[in-house]
Amino acid sequence: MHYGPDTFVVRMADASMAPDLPQGQWAFVDPDEPMAPGRLVGVDDPDTGGVTVRRLVGEDGRTVLRAADPAWPDLEVTRDNETLIRGTVVLVGAAA
Repeated sequence: MHYGPDTFVVRMADASMAPDLPQGQWAFVDPDEPMAPGRLVGVDDPDTGGVTVRRLVGEDGRTVLRAADPAWPDLEVTRDNETLIRGTVVLVGAAA
């Protein structure tokens, strides 16, 4: 597999995406990979200053970033905050 030169790795620091991406798992995020509804994306996390992962969801004419755990709030993607999305997750896995 080939990934873009700016691909980076994110380690899930919390359980917000479990069971899809459990805490401690790694996600490779490629800024050059096209985004599409239903795909996982890397997102700037203003609370931690790092990057986390959310699912890009289109519903009711809007686009939201959604955690797998419903306890985490959705974040609506708007023209003002669309740069929070850093790229598309292209590979996930656990450290050996």
